[in-house]
Amino acid sequence: MWQQAYNEDPQLRHRTRAFKQYRTIDWPREKIIENSQYLNALKSDNRPSTSDTLSSAMSFLNEISTMKLIKSRIWTGVQVWFIITIVGIVIGSIAAWLSLLTEYLNELKLNWSSFAIVNFIIYMAFSVLFGVFASYSCLKFAPNACGSGISEVKTIVSGFNRPSFLNFPTLILKASMLPFTIASGLSVGKEGPSVHYASCVGNVLSRSIIPWFNDSSIQLSDIVTASAGSGVAVAFGSPIGGVLFALEEISSGLKLATVWKTFYMSLIAIGTLQLWDPFGTGQIVMFSVQYEIDWKWGEVFWFILLGVFGGVYGRIISYWNIKYVKFRQSSIKNGVLEIALLTLVTSVLSYWNIFMRFEMTNVMEMLFDPCIDTEKKQYCLTNDASLFKWVYLITLLLYALIVRMVLVIVSYGAKVPCGIFVPSMTIGATFGKILGLLVGEVVDHQVNSGIYAFLGAGAALSGITGLTVSVVVIMYELTGAIKYIVPSMIVIVTVRVVSVLCGNSEGIADQMIKFNGIPYIDLKEEHNMDGVIGDVMVRQVYCIDVDIEELDYERILEFGKKEYPVIKNGALVGVVDRESIKELRCDYVSVEIDADTSTVFDIFTQLGPRNVYVTKNGQLVGLLSRKDMIRYEIYSKFEPQDNDNLEWLASLYTSIREHLNPF
Repeated sequence: MWQQAYNEDPQLRHRTRAFKQYRTIDWPREKIIENSQYLNALKSDNRPSTSDTLSSAMSFLNEISTMKLIKSRIWTGVQVWFIITIVGIVIGSIAAWLSLLTEYLNELKLNWSSFAIVNFIIYMAFSVLFGVFASYSCLKFAPNACGSGISEVKTIVSGFNRPSFLNFPTLILKASMLPFTIASGLSVGKEGPSVHYASCVGNVLSRSIIPWFNDSSIQLSDIVTASAGSGVAVAFGSPIGGVLFALEEISSGLKLATVWKTFYMSLIAIGTLQLWDPFGTGQIVMFSVQYEIDWKWGEVFWFILLGVFGGVYGRIISYWNIKYVKFRQSSIKNGVLEIALLTLVTSVLSYWNIFMRFEMTNVMEMLFDPCIDTEKKQYCLTNDASLFKWVYLITLLLYALIVRMVLVIVSYGAKVPCGIFVPSMTIGATFGKILGLLVGEVVDHQVNSGIYAFLGAGAALSGITGLTVSVVVIMYELTGAIKYIVPSMIVIVTVRVVSVLCGNSEGIADQMIKFNGIPYIDLKEEHNMDGVIGDVMVRQVYCIDVDIEELDYERILEFGKKEYPVIKNGALVGVVDRESIKELRCDYVSVEIDADTSTVFDIFTQLGPRNVYVTKNGQLVGLLSRKDMIRYEIYSKFEPQDNDNLEWLASLYTSIREHLNPF
């Protein structure tokens, strides 16, 4: 049996280590609960019993005429859209105040003295202080606030609930510590955490304001999806990009109702952000660039080269980041100390380089700059610039490119709120700037290096996230560079092709889901399974036999199952829930023992039941849960791996820790 081999292999069990933190949502059952209030409204009417079709039809028309059902649905809709509006307003307001606080903290580190060394020391001290404060606060009060959060939000929306990940303490710590993390100078972004805190806002407010949301996983899933999209919308100033992000990255299936809710909430969030006007420009975008030069078809080769870089970048960064996260989990026991070291090293490496010292959105603005007015900008080259200045600028950019890539690998996933979108965009923009300068110097002096930086940012973002359409829209809305939609599409298509060829078709969020052992079924993947369900099912099933006159319900509940099958003479007659163990229900899914495994997998993906019961000639012989299905897929594709932990890095970290007093 595969279950025995699975339980005996520590590497296999490690790949599902987080399964117990998530509760499987039974989607068919949730749909019944969703409609129960309408059904109860109908049942509450004292209608005469009818037996013929005509009388039943007349009774139904009479029920409609009372407007009970219509009023019930209208009232429910009003509550849902009220919540969506409130959540959008709160998300936009939080984003505005976080932007103001981040800007203040970043300015606090700079320009304290006329002496460079004094400024450097103060810059370094504030960076370490901000990083340590953010890490300690999160680990002390809300450990779930650490990291990005996109992987977990995707899992929750797909049907594996984890209430503690979207609770109020996580919301407060994720949002309040994010500005300190960004101001610490670590090579991390705010976009992933924005998705997380926005999802927390949707979950907390909907459950608190409308009590029946606590019993409606379907509505909560829609609210969390819309909130996640709104989080991206306010982080980038990209409302349509946020909607597409929610559909492409977060949502596990396309529903028009979810699209509309996400669109409306993004509108409200962006409108609120614009009213607050945190950038002081009256715009919702971080910055706007105008490219006067049109692109030429002769530049397509260079656009493709940018796409190749994006695909290779995504592969390299995700591969080494996961290796470092593995080292972190196994060897680094003090997350605050790690953050102290990371911020110290980052500040030392960054301060003396103009493309690393400042906050990354400001760096991107410099890199995207078309350099029309070159005299006032030290990062732009005039037409008569000397060879020394050209080489100096290229050297600064190459240094920033290499160092930031290394810092992203070791910083993403640390014990602070952290994302990878903007760091990747900055790296891509740096590479694009270098390529643009080289092409402009060697091939065509009319080439604008800022355009190549813009396209490189989109390439790296697509490479690391696996996103396509939403990246094109985000880049357009972020900068307003409408002329370069087609080049952006060329770049993103190239990124996708290179990623697939490199075996990296998944974004880093999906890879972290697998690495962290989180239960998730990716509907975008192909799931080819052989055999029949009888070879996969769990044969030991805890049942309730209706022929037993006196049942020990307390003993039954000790088994800890969410639902129990009910049998009579071995035949399956229904199931009972743990919460209502004396109420038999017949809305279960069952298949025959010789059903194809692939068919059962389709049942899980299309219908979403918690369990599928297996029968043979009507007799219950086993069951398979959605988590069991995922475990079996992991088992069937498993290839043993050698211990590839970074032992040299573990030794180095241990040596440093021995010479420092731990926090």
